[in-house]
Amino acid sequence: MNGLTCKDPKTVEANDFSFGGLHQSGNTSNPLGSAVTPVTVYKIPGLNTLGISLVRIDYARGGVNPPHTHPRASEILTVLEVFPT
Repeated sequence: MNGLTCKDPKTVEANDFSFGGLHQSGNTSNPLGSAVTPVTVYKIPGLNTLGISLVRIDYARGGVNPPHTHPRASEILTVLEVFPT
């Protein structure tokens, strides 16, 4: 599916199903004023063959998410925190 082989079930660990980096804010000091932290099968091997990825997006005030597409995929966004102006 993605070119990665499945891990031998005898060597699977709890760490293959978790990622501890989403609590860290991304650096938004760039022209877009946004930072994307992707979490894919490369960071959570247990996602292999499931077709699931997730991201954390941080926005500076006035930051943008540039127009883009996701062929054969969907996207769901949830706002967790807003700082009033």
